[in-house]
Amino acid sequence: MTCIPAAKRAQPTEPGARLQVIDAIRGAALFGVLLVNMYNFGADSSEWAGAVDRTFSTLMHALFETKSLRLFSMLFGVGFALQFAWAMSRSNGSLWLYVRRLTILFMFGMAHALFFDGDILMEYAILGFVLLAFRNAARRTLLVTGLALLAVFPLGNLVHMDSDDVLVTHWEDALPLAELREDHPYLGSPMDVFSENAFAIPPPIGSNLHGPESSLVIFSMLLLGLYVGRTKILYDVTSHLPVVRRVFTWGIGIGAASALAEGLLSQHYGYAVFTATPASGGIRFLGDLLFAYGSTALALGYGAGIVLLAQRPRGQSALRPLQNLGRMALTAYLCSTLMFTTLFYGWGFGQLFLMGPAETTFYAVVFFAVLTVFCTWWLARYRFGPVEWVWRSLTYLALQRLRR
Repeated sequence: MTCIPAAKRAQPTEPGARLQVIDAIRGAALFGVLLVNMYNFGADSSEWAGAVDRTFSTLMHALFETKSLRLFSMLFGVGFALQFAWAMSRSNGSLWLYVRRLTILFMFGMAHALFFDGDILMEYAILGFVLLAFRNAARRTLLVTGLALLAVFPLGNLVHMDSDDVLVTHWEDALPLAELREDHPYLGSPMDVFSENAFAIPPPIGSNLHGPESSLVIFSMLLLGLYVGRTKILYDVTSHLPVVRRVFTWGIGIGAASALAEGLLSQHYGYAVFTATPASGGIRFLGDLLFAYGSTALALGYGAGIVLLAQRPRGQSALRPLQNLGRMALTAYLCSTLMFTTLFYGWGFGQLFLMGPAETTFYAVVFFAVLTVFCTWWLARYRFGPVEWVWRSLTYLALQRLRR
């Protein structure tokens, strides 16, 4: 066996060597992910029909729903690109650390899914293995394939328009509170919750592939993230500022115009993305197309806007808390689930479905602020987040130095 010199052995990335702008974008995306996840438990009733609650629900859908998840997923693709480049730069060019890292991520996701059936970590881990097949693909292939996969939802939904599996109950069509809460397992014991959520392990990767947030959509964002990582735009932002400005302008413009057009289709034809709709096939296809590509454009616009903000001294100061949150993204993601399940589940305050969109948004902001303060406090004393430390230690099979 060849002994690899100590200087060439695989070592984790030092905190100071991270791309801080990626951390800032990831931290911002986490807020939208938290908000949308909480809406599943706090605003899922037909009783929230007042003007204030409907306004908050509309804003959540237009600004965050799907957009935050796509931005978060794209950043995982960027991270995979960095890991591919890092792994192949080692003297043995091995991808085993990448494989081990994904395996551990899947195990984290299994534990998380018992608390929250909307876990995304297992899906990222599985799709990360699929992404290995594209690690040497040309950049144009990554871009074209990623954009093409986004069309599976509107095209597939058009073909399967009468299929029930493309429809997800939305808050406007949900049952009354009394029926929603009656004998609900989430209001029972922890074992009731775990038994209810066990079906989510493993995640149904191959089901409903023509849905608006299917695994194919997530994989398309991973491919686009891999493309962004391969272009090295985030390595040298200064040299790529014209490109970033164009992405921001076109992303926000197309995304906002698509959201507005989608809203008009909803108002005049009854179109809806996540629920049954009386709209005709043509209207539905147009709305789905606007949603699929408009959401992606807006997500890219959000990311580009944060990159531009980071180029200003005041912007850097404003983004520093988000950078701390992004550095501890896995810890923050898991902690956010612990926070909102304590609020909604029976083992905590039992507020399942009782809060409505406005109050749910308020608590999401509070939880996000608490997470931001916690991450800032923690990183002033430690090099990694607690879950990130466990992840790194298991990946490299050696305890990593935690304290500064």
